[in-house]
Amino acid sequence: MKTAKREQKIIGFLESRGAMSVEELSGLLGVSVSTLRKQLAVMQDNGLVIRTYGGVMPVNRVPDETFESKLHKNIAEKRRIAELARTLIPAGATIALGSGTTIYGLANLLDDLPKGTIYTNSMQSADLAARCQNLEVHLSSGILRSRTGTIIGSEAAEYFRSLRGVDYAFVGCDAIDSSGAVLSDNLSVASVEKLILSCARHRYILCDNSKLGQSAVARVTDLKDVDGLITAQSPAAEVYVPLTKLLFA
Repeated sequence: MKTAKREQKIIGFLESRGAMSVEELSGLLGVSVSTLRKQLAVMQDNGLVIRTYGGVMPVNRVPDETFESKLHKNIAEKRRIAELARTLIPAGATIALGSGTTIYGLANLLDDLPKGTIYTNSMQSADLAARCQNLEVHLSSGILRSRTGTIIGSEAAEYFRSLRGVDYAFVGCDAIDSSGAVLSDNLSVASVEKLILSCARHRYILCDNSKLGQSAVARVTDLKDVDGLITAQSPAAEVYVPLTKLLFA
């Protein structure tokens, strides 16, 4: 079994069964314990699993909220954020889109773009953009998180790591804390979203006001390292945001 395929199976077993011993997992995969331990070490470095004494566990012990559930929250605010983000994109631009419902809202507004190229790890955003005849759409390979439609894993990470010269990147988040750190609830999602930002010349964070002043487990980036934060309301006073980087929808 190839490493990438085995990685996908490991994630699948852990998400359905929770913590497992290395011996149990090696038996299910038909691979030696020593080989499996080497792969688990790499996966932990990539934020895909958490190794324990004699075993391994998923990075998220609480199941993700589904994409459909998130889609029906803060609808008007997300729409305004997406509309403002859309004004930044010129015809012919190359665009990297992360996952999440706010980014999906932006993808839904690209149908009037006369020409453009989209790179994404979101199944939903790729599906929307692919319906626009003037857009060329590239979807990363990797491990599909079925509840959110987000593609993660080493293949997705390598895909965005290899991209160069993308014009714009737009990424959502689960929280922005008081120091201005942009955070995700999922370590493996954060590792890919970080690379989505790094491949572009212009980088923007899109999030609704409910995420401001909150905390989460995995760092994506810091507000000082992006071109702007697009939100629909003034951030809470305790959140550090450089005023020059604020865009209010």
